[in-house]
Amino acid sequence: MLVGFNYPVKPMKFHKEKIDKLITLEKENNLVNHILTSLFNKGKTIAKKNTNEYIIWTSNYWVGFFYPIFKINFDKDGEITNIKSELSLNGKLWRVILSSLLILFFVFFLIIPIIENFKNFDFSMLIILGVFSLLAFGFIWVFKKFYENETKNLLNELKILVGLDSKETIEEKENKKSEWTLKRILLRVFIYPFALFIIFISCYGIYKGTFFRGFFGVLIAVAFLYTDIKIIWKKRKTKAKNIQN
Repeated sequence: MLVGFNYPVKPMKFHKEKIDKLITLEKENNLVNHILTSLFNKGKTIAKKNTNEYIIWTSNYWVGFFYPIFKINFDKDGEITNIKSELSLNGKLWRVILSSLLILFFVFFLIIPIIENFKNFDFSMLIILGVFSLLAFGFIWVFKKFYENETKNLLNELKILVGLDSKETIEEKENKKSEWTLKRILLRVFIYPFALFIIFISCYGIYKGTFFRGFFGVLIAVAFLYTDIKIIWKKRKTKAKNIQN
């Protein structure tokens, strides 16, 4: 059973009818309802229905506030003509909040102290600024990858459930994508050590008593490493199987 959109559907004539069977709640696409989704409606498929367009979304514990919405357009017969995805209003709100907090942190705890102590400036200050910049970039990149992967997975599940695509075809397309392009290799060279560093710092935080933040850091880093290694292993296994056949 697919985990994103609940309630597998029986074959029907139109895409719209199949999607209607997936929907568990109908709500307006506004900020309040998206906040409520993150807090109380995890795992439910929610929609704002119009005649020729549905806006649907679902949230789970992996993406939290940063889940996508899908805008689905239909023709007069109820068949899908287009699907677009974007970050939910709640996700956009938290993106602004977290970006603002990050900027304030850099300004008040790093940049201003460096300016105030300019006469006593040494290169260790630049090193500290660089380390925190890398940490910030790493966190942003990891969350971005989680969002992109979750969006892709939910979209694929939706396509399978309404009959736009099959699980076998999607897996075949994914397996054809190389995991060893120059871009992905360079990202792994940076991200893997960063993830291990996060695990180390988080474990140290747990040891010092900051259990929640430490556990959250370990969870994010381990989840990323596990997911990435699992994808590589799965593609290698599939490729070996195809060669044998």
